[in-house]
Amino acid sequence: MSNTGLTNISVSELAVQNTILAGDDLDSGSLGQVLISGGNTGNVRWGSNSATLPNALTMGSNVFLTSGNSSFDGGIADTINAVDTDTQLNLTGGDGITITNTGGLNRTIETDNDETTISNSTGENKVLKVPGTLTITQNTTLIDTFDGSTNKTINLEGKYTAGDGIDISGHPVPHIEADTDEITISHNVGGAEKLQVLKVPNDLTFTGYATGTFNGSSALNINLVDTDTTYTAGNGMILSGTTFSTNNDGFTIINSSGSNEVLRVPNSLTFTGYTTGVYDGSSSLNINLIDTDTTYQGGTGISIDTATNPDTINCSNIPNTALANSTISGISLGSNLANLTFYSSSGALITSYNGANPPTSITLDGDTTYQGGNNISIDTSTNPDTIDLDASLTNIEDITFVSAPISTTLKGNDYPLNKTTCSYLDLSSSTNVFPNFVGGSEILKSMSYVDNSAQNYNRIYNTANEYFFSGSQDSGSDTLEIDFTATSTTGYCEYGFYANTLTPGLVFCVGIAAATAGTSPFSTTLTSSPVSIDAYKIGLFDGTTTTYSLKEILDFTSYENTYITSKFFFNNLNVGTRYRMALYGRCYSSGSIYINSGGKNTTGYASRSFHQPAFMKFYEYDSSIGGARTTGSGGGGGF
Repeated sequence: MSNTGLTNISVSELAVQNTILAGDDLDSGSLGQVLISGGNTGNVRWGSNSATLPNALTMGSNVFLTSGNSSFDGGIADTINAVDTDTQLNLTGGDGITITNTGGLNRTIETDNDETTISNSTGENKVLKVPGTLTITQNTTLIDTFDGSTNKTINLEGKYTAGDGIDISGHPVPHIEADTDEITISHNVGGAEKLQVLKVPNDLTFTGYATGTFNGSSALNINLVDTDTTYTAGNGMILSGTTFSTNNDGFTIINSSGSNEVLRVPNSLTFTGYTTGVYDGSSSLNINLIDTDTTYQGGTGISIDTATNPDTINCSNIPNTALANSTISGISLGSNLANLTFYSSSGALITSYNGANPPTSITLDGDTTYQGGNNISIDTSTNPDTIDLDASLTNIEDITFVSAPISTTLKGNDYPLNKTTCSYLDLSSSTNVFPNFVGGSEILKSMSYVDNSAQNYNRIYNTANEYFFSGSQDSGSDTLEIDFTATSTTGYCEYGFYANTLTPGLVFCVGIAAATAGTSPFSTTLTSSPVSIDAYKIGLFDGTTTTYSLKEILDFTSYENTYITSKFFFNNLNVGTRYRMALYGRCYSSGSIYINSGGKNTTGYASRSFHQPAFMKFYEYDSSIGGARTTGSGGGGGF
């Protein structure tokens, strides 16, 4: 068969409305047949599908194939069957209830009675006797007792007073019987004249897999099978799809790399006294407290006169040996203390002092000649000499401020037009603290774009919501997602993408989804229903939670392509919270659209296979900057 007149085409999609003719006879094939290559010399023809999967699907635990095969490669039709091995049912009996495991998922629930005052041995709860015995006395003489375990008649003479639960009638021979409400307890069931519990006063109502009530008036067995696999996130938890994560405030605790990490305590500890400060656990802090106990005793060379007020501490003489290993004014003296020795300028010994017996007088040679070191100058024209610190300091290696709970300042020249100029300063250390917005500028917090060597594209169908480049798009696996921790309540997301409509007259809408605590928005599955993690819906735009960010951005006339950029504005971010955000879109009506991004042009010729990258950038700015900004309600009508 000749291929004369045929044209080679390169397309991303081929739509065939009628039939494809192939083979020597140019037939359209039969239902279920596939196109089979004839190689370099043969013709394409229709034939049966005999292909198998290159990597077979292997059955794991508790699943099997109807064919009995251990794996499935597509060679034959087969069915995967699952085996339910869950035979556990965990129930816990409450007060007065006993649950017995009778095998498998079978459980017997019965009342837990003491078998002394009440029993269910006959299949129903029955009172045996009252827990407290009725004792009858007259003038301290015991007449009789009664606990309800057997019938008894007591002949009483005289006048008696009925107590709680007792009814007395008749005179002079009184008739004493239990006073019952005949609803929960009776003293004459079926003429038996015995106290018997009829039911409990309050019903036990149970719901769930089985529903009903129980009050003890008749036996009841409840067989519970927990089939509820629906869960909701409680306090401190976030449920995204089927994934639970902790909901942290981002200020006292965060989720870092899958683990919760405490940042600080919510309330600071403020301490005062010898030293003052604040501690919240965000960084280590050593507090050196001085013992304020003012009760002392004198050591070597020290005497304390308690006759004076305040006490007088006298130092007579303290040799170096007594000061060894001591600390004076925060300075450790060490274990080997040397004597103070005086020499003349010629090197001759004048005298020495060991701390105990000071010399009466010392005559020094009077040499007051000095020389200045680095950045030190000495003016000998004055009397006495003046030692000056040079106005310009050079060759300085370090300037270290005191580490104490006091303010330290490095101040430049505040004279107008002569501000201090700095050069060659390395401020890259993470210990440096900078203002967020210098002069009202904005900060780029996160940026994401898709510009791989292979083109990525998403096809968004009809009115179902779909993420832009979640990693599971139609082509490519790159993701478009920004990730940042807020340092301001205000900011905006700038974005851009290339759109290619496949439906004439299509209207396309774009929204932005957000997740916190390190969770990706892609963890939430999108459908045609409103997006639950829409950034506006969760309050990040202006605090309201009744509005969605999804808005129209493209209104095509025919089959058109365009690159569009826009912004979403945020005015209610939580400082310290980590946010991850992604774009999503949907068509206004039936139809579809492609979102194309990337692809590397290696030829230098024009091609429609390469597109400008889709991108997202998030900027924070100071909310106090000028300009009219409108959020919330207001405005006119639409059309």
